[in-house]
Amino acid sequence: MAHIFMTGGTGFIGTHTLAQLSQENHTVSVLVRSRSRWEHICKGLGWSDSTDTNSRIRPVIGDLGMPGLGLSHADREEVLSADVVIHAGGPMDIRISEAEARKVFLQAAEEMLQLAADIQLRGGLKHFIHVVGFKSPWTDENRHNPAPIIAHLEQGPPYELMKCLADLRIREGAQELGFPLSIVHPSVVIGSSLHGETPQTGGLGILVRATARGLMSIVPGGSTHWLPLVHVDHVASFIHLLTKEASPPSTQTYYLLDDPNVSPSMKELVFMIAKELRVSTPHGSISPKWLSTLLGTSLGQKLGIPKESLEFIVKTNTRFPLEPKESLLHKHKLTNKVLGEMLPFTIADLDFQLGHGHMPTEGFVRGKRGPLASLERSGAGRRTTEEGLLRSDTSIQPKSTLLFVHGTLSGADCLLPLAAQFPEHDVCLVDLPGFGRSPYHHAADVMEGHIAALVEAIRAFDRPVTLVGHSLGGLLAAHAYARVPERIHRLHLLQPALQPAARMYRSARLNHLALRRLREKDLRKQLLAQRCFVDISDIPTSYVTYVLQELQSPRVRKTTAETLSALARAEVLPPQQQAELLRRASILWGTQDRTWALAEELRSARVVEIEAAHHFPISHPELTAQLLRQQGL
Repeated sequence: MAHIFMTGGTGFIGTHTLAQLSQENHTVSVLVRSRSRWEHICKGLGWSDSTDTNSRIRPVIGDLGMPGLGLSHADREEVLSADVVIHAGGPMDIRISEAEARKVFLQAAEEMLQLAADIQLRGGLKHFIHVVGFKSPWTDENRHNPAPIIAHLEQGPPYELMKCLADLRIREGAQELGFPLSIVHPSVVIGSSLHGETPQTGGLGILVRATARGLMSIVPGGSTHWLPLVHVDHVASFIHLLTKEASPPSTQTYYLLDDPNVSPSMKELVFMIAKELRVSTPHGSISPKWLSTLLGTSLGQKLGIPKESLEFIVKTNTRFPLEPKESLLHKHKLTNKVLGEMLPFTIADLDFQLGHGHMPTEGFVRGKRGPLASLERSGAGRRTTEEGLLRSDTSIQPKSTLLFVHGTLSGADCLLPLAAQFPEHDVCLVDLPGFGRSPYHHAADVMEGHIAALVEAIRAFDRPVTLVGHSLGGLLAAHAYARVPERIHRLHLLQPALQPAARMYRSARLNHLALRRLREKDLRKQLLAQRCFVDISDIPTSYVTYVLQELQSPRVRKTTAETLSALARAEVLPPQQQAELLRRASILWGTQDRTWALAEELRSARVVEIEAAHHFPISHPELTAQLLRQQGL
């Protein structure tokens, strides 16, 4: 097994690459700026309690922008024993200053070459893997006459200039020092092919943000251009494959992008984004060159779209040498294509990230169940990592997974304090279609689309689940139980919306207008007036912030408006379904709710009344958990 030195290990690509490398018996030294950052990464990857992984993969404290990479003498000695180097460090910020770009790219390249030279003196560097953007123009033919290309690059942003100069310098250094070099050129990196999570919002996220703000009435490039994309886990797996190469070529370049003939054009991509964000589609197209000129003016700067972002849009007839990539993937029987069905999840996730920023989900990781995005955590003795790796203690008897479903003006994140009360259980919280991180279902019937999506999510589990639904989620859980009772171990309804909502919500258009104008003061006033909470002190500040940020999204705003309208028009459950609920469901009911009522025919020994308001699972998570346990999980 190899000893690998890696930069960029705490970044978007880097963390996924580390997860891949951890599956082998490699020793990995990872350059990190601080130990606290490393501990955060380890927790996210599920390594906190893994003695084996922590002994093989460890941090060395330093900084790409410092002389000697800022390594201590002891750490440098450790790094000099590496036989494979992965250089994937550097910020993803296309508007970075020239001075900063020079330091973190070009100067860092010189430091990495000095390190490679020292490793060569110790015993030989077997492989240097450099990860740099796909717009780098260098080939074995043109790098011997770089002046014309550099002159052209100097007309663009410093970010691209310095990255490309770093690529050139490392190519030159590899030839001078005689070590094998693989250059990996990922295109615009998007979320995992497993669930679409994309915390790096500077690439495709710029298009998503502009579309959400109504600034994409014309498409840059239209049908003649495209935006090459690649899943982050596919980049990571490709780097992982390269570390396995026993005899890599002296220099080889790998472009990680798909064939434009089977990829969406800019027009198709922007239309898809508009559809997922539930906004008007564009009306025409414009040359990226003309748009770049416009964005460089004072008017363009007010739009908030960096003209540098247009650098990644290329003509569909531009050809990249894909054969080396395809050959290596074929050798390992992999395809690694962008999954069209995952793009709606990526767009929804970016929409969420842009609205909320970093959301702490301590102990929970992103997942996907059927058509719904999820937050998941495995119970005591078992842990699911962000890459879907399961670590198990087989001595523990598995319990039924607790599946939580939120209500309106809510999301999976709002029920995290409740879900955290069950450390012994596998727990999954889903975002309903069009809410949180989940794409909208686009069904003709709003409620039917929600029900069908939840049923599909329930079917995605390998064992029956304990289903816990709050408010709207309670209504959907009741309908889901009627369709797949064999997939539901226990059914718990928390303040379920089993009666039609108030008539004031019947107009989706008026709902949308009201939600668009909603401000913090008005939201708090309405939450108290409608007895969602008993007292203002019961309203978590984080909840108010979450709702207001959610409603900044046109996708969530329109979905909420239509769902409220559907609730106001909903019919009560038929008698047979009510009878089945009486037999199988437990209902927790807050008696301080002034908006919703529990039908007399549903009151039974399985109903537990508590002196709380509609949102008691959010305001009183400990009490709710205690009552759920008493009802049986």
